[in-house]
Amino acid sequence: MPASNDSSRGRRFNVWGLIGITYGLVLFTTVLAVGSYFYFRSEVKQGDQADPNPMRRIRVGSVWIPIYDQATYFEPTSLEQKAITKGTVKFRTKDGPGAVLAFYQSTLKEGGFVTLTTGSAGGTVQAVRRAGKTTVLVTVSGATKQGEITTGEIQTLNHEEPKQTSPYSVPPK
Repeated sequence: MPASNDSSRGRRFNVWGLIGITYGLVLFTTVLAVGSYFYFRSEVKQGDQADPNPMRRIRVGSVWIPIYDQATYFEPTSLEQKAITKGTVKFRTKDGPGAVLAFYQSTLKEGGFVTLTTGSAGGTVQAVRRAGKTTVLVTVSGATKQGEITTGEIQTLNHEEPKQTSPYSVPPK
């Protein structure tokens, strides 16, 4: 009697096993990506998330600033030098300078900044947080007549903390 068919065929390639492994890897990668997103997202500081609607913010340098709804923002710049990030953005609006200054003074204060406002028909709002390591300066040039355009500029300066390194790591050369 001839040998059994099972031993003479050898092993066959299992397509369904390969599909199952591939599907499992896709699911694992998806869970890993979502978990990583929420893990790193949790490192956002509370002051940067004071507004319940984060879409109403603009990043100036490395600082998130509230957006004045009736303003148009233009010419953003950002400059990083070692642990210091400087940023600037200009804006214009048909609203009066007093309304713009009051908006930035109140929203920055709600965001954890200590504020100082000078002037009401054009002036500045100076805001400081993290013991002076994060500074925001909002300058508004006042419109003298009703209907004229109010212009302004937002400047930020942020000193990042040096990264903690292990005492056993080799210092950079």
